Amino acid sequence: METPDFQIVEDVNLTLRAELDQRTISFPELLGLEVDSILNLRRPTGENVDLYAGKVLIGHGEILVIEQSLAVRVAELRARSTQEDEEDETEGTIGPLEGKNR
Repeated sequence: METPDFQIVEDVNLTLRAELDQRTISFPELLGLEVDSILNLRRPTGENVDLYAGKVLIGHGEILVIEQSLAVRVAELRARSTQEDEEDETEGTIGPLEGKNR
């Protein structure tokens, strides 16, 4: 199998996002938010954050503090499965990981 040539997309920029967690709140809860409000999340402390390239989950990472700034150490990269490859050929898009724990 020949290695793909990605030279054609070298200048394409993707948004890389590290997501700690998410939750749904009601509109009254949203209106009730104030400075110093606390939003409880379900993800336990010490658990890795989700890493996305665009809307696609690509792996997980560990939050670090380096010289007074937040950083993420990549802990795991997700491999594409054969099933996703087959879906890509029929749909033309790559979807997020199904059944992801939240």
